[in-house]
Amino acid sequence: MEEVPYWLKGYVNLAYLLRDEAMIREARVWIEAAIKSRQPDGWFGPQSNRTRIKGNPDLWPNMIMLYCLQDYYDLTNDKRVIELMQAYFKYLTTIPDDKFLPDYWDTMRAGDLLLSVYWLYNRTGEPWLLELGHKIHQNTAAWERDVVNWHNVNFAQAFRQPTTYWMQSKNALHERASYRNYDKMRGLYGQVPGGMYGADENAREGSDDPRQAVETCGIVEMMLSTETLTWITGDVIWADRCEDVTFNSLPAALLADMKALRYLTAPNQAVSDARNKSPGVQNRGPMMHMNPHLHRCCQHNWDHSWPYYTEHLYFATPDNGLAAIFYCESQVALKVGDGAEVTVEQHTKYPFRQDIELILRTPRPVTFPLYLRVPGWCETPSLKINGDPALTVGNRDQSST
Repeated sequence: MEEVPYWLKGYVNLAYLLRDEAMIREARVWIEAAIKSRQPDGWFGPQSNRTRIKGNPDLWPNMIMLYCLQDYYDLTNDKRVIELMQAYFKYLTTIPDDKFLPDYWDTMRAGDLLLSVYWLYNRTGEPWLLELGHKIHQNTAAWERDVVNWHNVNFAQAFRQPTTYWMQSKNALHERASYRNYDKMRGLYGQVPGGMYGADENAREGSDDPRQAVETCGIVEMMLSTETLTWITGDVIWADRCEDVTFNSLPAALLADMKALRYLTAPNQAVSDARNKSPGVQNRGPMMHMNPHLHRCCQHNWDHSWPYYTEHLYFATPDNGLAAIFYCESQVALKVGDGAEVTVEQHTKYPFRQDIELILRTPRPVTFPLYLRVPGWCETPSLKINGDPALTVGNRDQSST
């Protein structure tokens, strides 16, 4: 149920980023199938999911597919996506609360659905969508109160939910809850390098040293959560945390050619074999080998890691400016200032080298703010413009532009 949309979640974006026509055609087969599955009452997707949870709809697979459709719309401007999402969300408003998000996965991860509702609201401005947003929050696991689940992927994917809802509630307790959740998990089970925590399958008392592992799924969902929290809050500490995971934990879980991965990876992992490591790790069986044909969930959903990271390199700012948040060899065209299109080339070996060169090209003279994130580990940043030393820049407690 979740495997195809999980795979497509990264594949669509990668196809368009690479401008690979064969990949685009393959991705569109699945996108077209999803759009054409729309029913008169608004439901879309497999009919079997409508009654899968004791006669109630299982909404979790559709939450993943909504991400695919949103990305496809942003890439193509296909209005059918807007129409499908409007109809589907209208359908969700008709489900009574006692039958809404009835399954374990639905309840834990409904923050993904909430973000999709806000995505549509930002494009249509329809007030009833905010009513649906409140309904989703009220029926989601109460992450605003505490860490409510210790499953490693559930946490990585869902701990951000209260801060997502904060965009609507404006309640400071919701804004800070994701920070508190993160600090609690890392404080109890994060005594390891690489930005993750020991939770193999679940974080549990007494298992908190570097021999504890985490799923590759958890790694990529932590990347997405920290990317999301960066743009929601504007707090670049989340970008630091994202880089920690991206450049340390993710590569350790994959072969160099990315043709195989482990289900579980630990910082202090002397071997990568097929032997059972339980009860040292919670999961029984061959969880630490590199067989590319087993451990199906991670094989399918890890592929959105690099495409989503690439798409978060630059953020727009409220003053019609541009913020360079993540550093990577890249070229991008963006609209700034009064709508002028600016091309930015970035040349760097970051994080292996610390020099970053930005080349900006504009069709005409244009004025706009340019913000450069200073990584938290950098104590003495410097800036040159056209090769000449410019004003001294400070750390994030001072000016970083």
